[in-house]
Amino acid sequence: MTNQATKETHCKKEDKIHQAIGRIQQKYPSVSKYYKIGVQTDTNGNVTSIDYRKDTQLHAQEQSEQGVYFLRTNMDVEEERIVWEIYNIIREIESTFRCLKTDLDLRPIYHKRDDATMAHLHLGILAYTVVNTVRQRLKVSGINHSWTEILRIARTQKMVTTRGTNMTDQLIEVRKSSVPTQDFQRILDVMGYKKYPFVKKSVVHKIEHHPPETSNLRRISSA
Repeated sequence: MTNQATKETHCKKEDKIHQAIGRIQQKYPSVSKYYKIGVQTDTNGNVTSIDYRKDTQLHAQEQSEQGVYFLRTNMDVEEERIVWEIYNIIREIESTFRCLKTDLDLRPIYHKRDDATMAHLHLGILAYTVVNTVRQRLKVSGINHSWTEILRIARTQKMVTTRGTNMTDQLIEVRKSSVPTQDFQRILDVMGYKKYPFVKKSVVHKIEHHPPETSNLRRISSA
């Protein structure tokens, strides 16, 4: 923004610059609160320069307060570690269901009958059971990713479809998957899956041999 304010082709009016700064601060509220932004204008009200200063004292204060959690529970548990582990399990379940609701189109519920609604919910529980099984197998091998991160890594492998026509105007289609990344290959190895979802197979058709027509040969020889 500082470079744009000094260019001749860009708007330099003070009110427009403040509006642009406000949009940026609204877009990044967790970071913008640490910075004090000021503008300098000329006699015509055009912005000549923009400067910013970081509030190091406020940043250091909030950094020192991070990592402190206060949990209130009605559980009769004396060990803090157990309460903390249960809290993290609840957080993981909520995060996973948020992801599954989007992928499985579980939100909102369109059904009007109770049995259809229960089937809708049971589908989500079944999906979470699969997710929990996959994550547990990965945790045993030291992969502690969330389900969202696992999906992000899995989506790096793409399926490529190539289409073209040959000399006889026949449509030729070839589907092939890309090579998995190192992170995704590790997940596939732990789960025991192949690195390619399918293997291209080539089929060679047998050549049909037709026996010669003996009757025609006899006519030719007799002639």
